[in-house]
Amino acid sequence: MSINPALKHGIRMALCGVLLGLSAPGFNAWWLAWLALIPALYWTQSEQSLKRLFWGGFLLGFLFQGTYCLWFFDLHPLTWLGFDELSSRLVTLAGWLLIGAEGGLLTGLLFLAYRRMGNLRWRLIGFPLLWVFMFYLLNLTPMALPWGLLEYTQAPLGLMRWLAATITGSGLTALIVLHNTFWAECLRKWQGKRSIKQLAFGSLILPLLLFGWQHLPEPKQASAQHWPMPIVIVQANLPIEVIRSGRLTPAIIEPAYVEPVKNLQIPAGSLVIYPEEGVVPGWTQTQYPERNPMLRRLIRLAQQKRIYIAVGVSSVDAQRQQYNSIALLSPNQPPQFYHKRRLVPFGEFTPYGFNEPLTRLLASLHIDYSTPYNAGQEGTVLNAGDTKLGGLICFELIDSTPFMNGYAMRYRQEGVNLLINTSNLGWFHQNPVMEAQFLAIGQLRAAESGLPLAIASNTGISAIIASNGKILTRTRPNHLFPHKTQVIFYNGNTDTAQP
Repeated sequence: MSINPALKHGIRMALCGVLLGLSAPGFNAWWLAWLALIPALYWTQSEQSLKRLFWGGFLLGFLFQGTYCLWFFDLHPLTWLGFDELSSRLVTLAGWLLIGAEGGLLTGLLFLAYRRMGNLRWRLIGFPLLWVFMFYLLNLTPMALPWGLLEYTQAPLGLMRWLAATITGSGLTALIVLHNTFWAECLRKWQGKRSIKQLAFGSLILPLLLFGWQHLPEPKQASAQHWPMPIVIVQANLPIEVIRSGRLTPAIIEPAYVEPVKNLQIPAGSLVIYPEEGVVPGWTQTQYPERNPMLRRLIRLAQQKRIYIAVGVSSVDAQRQQYNSIALLSPNQPPQFYHKRRLVPFGEFTPYGFNEPLTRLLASLHIDYSTPYNAGQEGTVLNAGDTKLGGLICFELIDSTPFMNGYAMRYRQEGVNLLINTSNLGWFHQNPVMEAQFLAIGQLRAAESGLPLAIASNTGISAIIASNGKILTRTRPNHLFPHKTQVIFYNGNTDTAQP
């Protein structure tokens, strides 16, 4: 019984997509990124139907991004937002399908372009560059999450982080695609010759290279970098349902966030980093920040201990523009604010002018929907004494725009000494794969920019990462200490962690 050619092609491409997705951090199969595209590109060369070719590429891209982002299903339950059980599952499914469809459409077009590249040189050079360029175009759209995806699969490897620091993360993606393209072309050339020596070389050299990359010692920094300042990160492990309940009171905040710092013996001039949400309820006026009671409490704490405090707040400026912000509190000067520039579609803003119709539709279902934030227009450098801080909120950490400098690289040009990221990953209910991917993104961003990075997240994983992407210290998985504050402290030489 023969299998329909379209079905056969679709199954093969879908399998390649799943394998490519399993190269993601959290699945611990980074080496699949260097292999999974080879058979897909090889089959593409013999596929005559452009329609089958496109839909095969669509399936590969859909399942690549869908597998990579399986953690999105842990967005459910959204019942705390007013959705019932069925609506919560449907919204979650719709979001995952959108992520997959974006990748599918992109990859389908890429495979069409690959098929049209008849010249070997064009395929080896043009296809990897086109891959990076197409993801760049996708990330320009308001609907896109700024995923590069392929480069982050290599973040656990010191050698690959060093390479990303040399050729950028986008260059690393192009290299991975080039590697897959090269071996697909080799298979095509060898197909009719059946040379035992050539096939033996091809089957042995690749596993040897992958094994060697994994076990090579991590490259050392060209010059030792003085650690900017002692850092404390407070992760209280408050779930999203508590943070967004509207009942976040000082009785919850004080023992979770304030008392651990108040009781900790840390040197003057240290930087305490709190997460994106859950510490300062309500809105903070940038002109009169002390009118917010909790922020006023933290300002006093900074003055009493002579430390700096970076904390996520919702802020309002003099023109009544509302922002998702980082407030830097100092012992001897007014608070400074950084406003988030890359907003989450449908979470922080509604793209394409759909805000009013969508608000009315959800109101008819008794769901209160609002996306109140404006995008910040520039990357304000925060000054903590002699240390310059570059703020990145939530998935701004992912921005590494190819062909031009991303946020982290621009901070480096402005003389920043330390990147700080405040996040709330609790939306995804402590999914370990999501946390591993976010940590890998931080590793690559630090290595790419050559700047140390501190990540503070509500429910983890929080971490302090060196300028070569090496994790210096991190919090433990949240399920080991549910709803219990974890504190990590690093001063450049030693670290301590408290559950």
